[in-house]
Parts: sequence; C-alpha cells; structure tokens
Amino acid sequence: MHSFSTVCLAAAAVAAPIGTTVPQNDSGLVLRAVRFYRPDMNRTRVKGLVQIPFFMIQAASGTAGQLNYTVSVQVVDSTGLKLYEQAWRNRARAQGGSDAYTVEIVDFVVAPGKYRLKVEVEDSVSGRTASGGIDLQALSRADGASDLLVAPEMRLATADDTVPRPGEFRTGNNLVTAAAQVVLTPLRANVYYLLEAYSDSGQRGTMSVAIGDSTGKTSIKTPEVPVTVAAGGSVLKGQLDLAGLPEGIYTMMAELKLGSRSIQRSAAISMAGLRQTLARDSASRQADRVTDPGYFAAMSAAELEVAKGPLVYIAEPGELSPWRPDLSQEAKRRFLTTFWQKRDQTPGTARNERREAFYEAIAYANREYKEGGRKAVLGWRSDRGRVFARNGAPDDVFRRRNEGRAPPYEVWRYSTGKGAYYIFADRTGFGAYQLIYSNDLREPGIPAWSRLIGRRAVADAGEFLGVDLFSVAGRDDPGERQQF
Repeated sequence: MHSFSTVCLAAAAVAAPIGTTVPQNDSGLVLRAVRFYRPDMNRTRVKGLVQIPFFMIQAASGTAGQLNYTVSVQVVDSTGLKLYEQAWRNRARAQGGSDAYTVEIVDFVVAPGKYRLKVEVEDSVSGRTASGGIDLQALSRADGASDLLVAPEMRLATADDTVPRPGEFRTGNNLVTAAAQVVLTPLRANVYYLLEAYSDSGQRGTMSVAIGDSTGKTSIKTPEVPVTVAAGGSVLKGQLDLAGLPEGIYTMMAELKLGSRSIQRSAAISMAGLRQTLARDSASRQADRVTDPGYFAAMSAAELEVAKGPLVYIAEPGELSPWRPDLSQEAKRRFLTTFWQKRDQTPGTARNERREAFYEAIAYANREYKEGGRKAVLGWRSDRGRVFARNGAPDDVFRRRNEGRAPPYEVWRYSTGKGAYYIFADRTGFGAYQLIYSNDLREPGIPAWSRLIGRRAVADAGEFLGVDLFSVAGRDDPGERQQF
C-alpha cells in the first residue's frame, strides 16, 4: 500500500521529525540526526535519536529487570566550542533478546555551520560507559527539503494525546515512534516516512519513493505522485507496505521534483528474517504479558470488556464509574492498567501477582462453576464463582449429596483472615449452587436456609466447621429455634 498526504506548515513552525545518517558505534550505540530547516529564523532544528542496547546495561538487584542509566549529550561547533550540554537519568524495563533496546531523544537548534553531536551513556549499576558521535551540517534555504524521516509507526494525534506516549515525539499533527535504526519484520512490514519541503512561493511537482538493496539495485519504486508545496513549506508523508521484501539491509530513497529541480533524500532501513522474527516475537509477547500494560496490550475491545466485568467484586465504590462503552480501546487499556497497578503489592517488580491470581481465579471459576440450562450463567457470575474470585480457593471443602427432598450442598472454609465460611446448596438439581448462608457480611444468604438442607446437614456442616450452626440458624430465624 502506498499513500501521500500534504499538510501546510506555518511560517513559524517549530515541530521536528527524524533523519538519515545512522552510524553504528563500536559501543553498540546507534545515533541518528534528523535535520529540519526553519526559514523564518535561518536555523536548523535537529532531532537526535540515541538507540541504547540493553546488553550494555546491568539490571539493579531487587528490581526484577529494571535498568538505570545516565545519558549525557554535547553539541560542539567546528572549532570545538561547546554550544549545548545536557545530562539526564532514565530507566527502562529489561526485555529478552540480544537486540532489545531503548531510544532517547534530544532536540536542539543550530545556526548555519558544521557541528558534532556527542553522546555518552553510563550504566548506573556497573559504571560502564558507551560513547559515540555524529557530524552534521546545518541546512540552508537552498537545500529545499529536510532529511527523510522513516519510522516503524506514525499516527495522527487525537484530542486525548495531550503529550506523546513514551518513545514517541510530535511533529505537527503527527506522533512518530522514535527509532534510530528502523528494522522491519515480515509481521510488521509497514514503514512510514515524512519529508518537509521548503519553498518561498507555492509550487507543484511530484514525489516518488524507491527501495534499493545493498548492491544498489532498486527492488521497489512507486509511481510519481502529484504534490503541492505551499509558500513557506509543506509536509509530505506516506507509508509503504514492504511485505515480501527479502531479509537484508536497504536504502529508502525519496525523490521530490519541483519544476526543473530534483531533490533526493535517503534513509537506511532493514528487513529481518521470518524465523528470527517469530522467535523474537514469541519471547517478547511472553515477557510483555507479565506486566500490567503488556497483559492488556493485545486485547480486543470484547476482551477488554471481559477483563473489566469481574472487577465489580473487588473495586472500591465508584471506582468503575469512569468506564464507559464509548471509551477508546487505548483508554480502556489505560484504565485497567491503572486499576491493577494500584493493587500491585510488589510495585518494584515486573509481575503483578495479585492480578495474575485474580484472573486465574476467574478462569477457574468459568471452567468449574458455569451454570447451564435456559438461564446459563458464566462461572464467575455464579455464587461459587464470586466467592472464589474474591477469596481464592477455599482451604477446605465439605460436600454431601443429600438424600430425599433435601438438595446437595457443599461448605467452603477459609482458615486465614476472619475464618470465613460459605454454605451452598444445589436447589435446582442441575449444578446451580446457591449461597444460602455465610458469616461473611458481604454475602447475604437466604431466609430459613437451615430448613432447606435439613437437620442432619446442619449438624454435619457445623461439625466440619466447628460452629454451632443450630444456634446460628435459631438466631437468624426464630422459627428455626422451634424446629430444632
């Protein structure tokens, strides 16, 4: 698939995308500088991308894979004069795979001239450092276009996007996923691109994009598409679906023709092999699913609703009121992530054991306690499913298949906490066990519950629990006192 769109830039626009040169440093750092010209100021805005491989950072003990590091950047001119210097600390969650990385973004503006961007990354645990640099020349009015931005993902900003998500930066109405080195896969083969074109007066022309391999042979070339560059400049953007492109390193080349002039810009991309992709994808899904955001990330709209449903059993009053059917899927994912992060008893680790235990309990309840028939009930919505979801598995269970007209029943006992117990009876005879009595004040039973199961069952259940259920039954229903 191939598409173009044209958006006018205001004369004083200061937004910035990504660029072209991608040197690989011996340290493993990948640096990229993307240049954008600002004709109203005769300045070049540079977006520097620093790709940090996780293999150079050691996880801190007791943090379940949390990586801590410091990034220091400098910009010097051709005489060695330091024009810009900044340092910051950051952290990331370790991921499996030798090619896992994080990206840091640095933004600066320079006057006409030649410069060098210097970067150093220090591992906060081991003290190990990695450094690299990239040379760049400021753009001028004569250049006619920015560097070519390529990215693994680009999306239009919405009203909910008050700030970019982690790993994104904004240019105009576009939110771009930062990548110093774009690596496509057979499963994620779309590459997004953006080019700023500059003109003092409005011009019409064409733009085309080609993909060339390491030998210089052109593998893919799009038709020339008509474009318009407004006075002051325009943003030209699109995407290519490169599914089927063989594994290898490629150059993406954009050609903009305005009148008799041809402007060419290029950026490096690569395509991973299928076997490598499948192995990495499987490992990544397993690792990401451990975290709260990762658990909900791949869920569809219907699956998110299913995940939210049982939360009625453990939510605080009013806590679920912000959830509305018209919320976006991303908003629902954020809601569920926040809900469980507030309940994480070990926030310094990647796993949230409480969330895991809750949804495991829901899955078990759906298997074991579902009620069939004309009024089918999901397992977690049944009385036994509700108690199981709230409290987990009981420590002891007492079951009896009653004879005569009395229904089968079972008693659950929990040894921890307040020693709660629950008595269920199958009043229909089809496995739909109803909670008839409990000492848990959140769980109302039914009147005259003891008459339902009979004197013998009350005695047996009381002996199992070590509780005088005859006294309990008489206290709850004076009519029971006379019966017993």
